[in-house]
Amino acid sequence: MNPTLRSELKNSLFIVAGLLIAAAAYKLYLIPNQVVAGGFTGIGQLMNHVTGISVGTVNILLNAPLFMVSLKRIGIKFGVRSLIAMFGLSILIDHLPLPAATDDMLLAAVYGGAISGIGFGLVLRGSATTGGTDMLASLLHRLIPVLRVSYGIFLVDGLVIIASAFTFEPQAAMYGLISTFICNVLVDLVLEGPNSAHSYFIISDHSEEIAERIMKEMDRGVTALNAVGMYSHAEKQVLLCVVNRFESMRLRRIIFAIDPKAFVIANKAHDVLGEGFKHM
Repeated sequence: MNPTLRSELKNSLFIVAGLLIAAAAYKLYLIPNQVVAGGFTGIGQLMNHVTGISVGTVNILLNAPLFMVSLKRIGIKFGVRSLIAMFGLSILIDHLPLPAATDDMLLAAVYGGAISGIGFGLVLRGSATTGGTDMLASLLHRLIPVLRVSYGIFLVDGLVIIASAFTFEPQAAMYGLISTFICNVLVDLVLEGPNSAHSYFIISDHSEEIAERIMKEMDRGVTALNAVGMYSHAEKQVLLCVVNRFESMRLRRIIFAIDPKAFVIANKAHDVLGEGFKHM
């Protein structure tokens, strides 16, 4: 099988499985028990309760403009794949025929958060996203550079969860926080194991072009280390770049699109301090 076709098939399987699992989490646990775990789907739950508009429809209405604005920045291929995933998740949430699995809010928060985290992690493994607060936070960061992406995500999700306390009841917000935390932990585990960042060493004859695209398209810093190949004794530049969980697949696509023969070493970073990550 053609390697490109095999890669696309693998990505498609990850995305389909992830969408089914994430949608099942909402249908079985989160939506029936009014547990709002942030994000645009959480806004959909609030709007559904207030106006009767379906959760999936609200998700589409909120996400579609963001995709249109961000399509060029995130790339056509990744953008189209993600747009399809977003529509797929919205349709499944509205029409997947699953009854509520429990009426216990604690069980709903725990299992809903865990199962949705696995689903969203698989979608990201398939080189796609369902949009939502991550994309909105990235756009806000471009407009307001001092607002880091992680803070933007926290701000939007936090406001949605707080709103759920007034739309439903105070307990709903508490359980929403539990569900959001568990979901993020499981996304990390699916993508990268227990670590949230990877450091990449990139050895290529096209290091300058790779570094330029990483800095321009991903807004990540790259460090060039002078090195000598002991077999050929040729001087090379080894690039060092650290990215978060959402950016790993995108970084790899950039590298191998420029140089299919690049040699890449990925290390799990247990703690990353500095610009773009966390500070002391």
